[in-house]
Amino acid sequence: MTYHQAQVFINEGIFGILDHGEVPIESVDWSGSLIAPMSAGAMVRTGINTGNVRVEVYTWASAHSAEEWEEVATARVWSPTGSLRVESVVDGPRLDLPVLSTAGPGWYELEVKARGRGLSPDASVLESAEEYRVVLRSAPQVAAPAPAGRSRPTDSDERARRRRLLQG
Repeated sequence: MTYHQAQVFINEGIFGILDHGEVPIESVDWSGSLIAPMSAGAMVRTGINTGNVRVEVYTWASAHSAEEWEEVATARVWSPTGSLRVESVVDGPRLDLPVLSTAGPGWYELEVKARGRGLSPDASVLESAEEYRVVLRSAPQVAAPAPAGRSRPTDSDERARRRRLLQG
């Protein structure tokens, strides 16, 4: 198991696991306390509002860890281009951390572990004691998510689709 770590600048209490820098914010699901999945990638909620946190990225990890974490969350995330990276919403991608979606485009299981989120809630601190571990694993393939605002897949035969629309 190998890992990389870096300080990530936080603004507005989040950092991203973003695909090619895209932030489909209109699709974000804020219902989780730690991970907020989007139609591509996800946002990770932090305790602080502004400052730096330590993020570890594991390129391979077993499901169990001997270390203790205060919070653990998982979510399925979509990577349309296969370029999921840890990103600061202000500074962009952390190029000193590896691309997470090593299997290319597709679905992944994102696991985020956190500790220290309650130490300085909503504060602005230069160096926070918060720590995050990010692990991404390939997930079984299913269809790509529909674009935001679309409830069913696109019809490949445009004339048939128009006929159905006209028939009511």
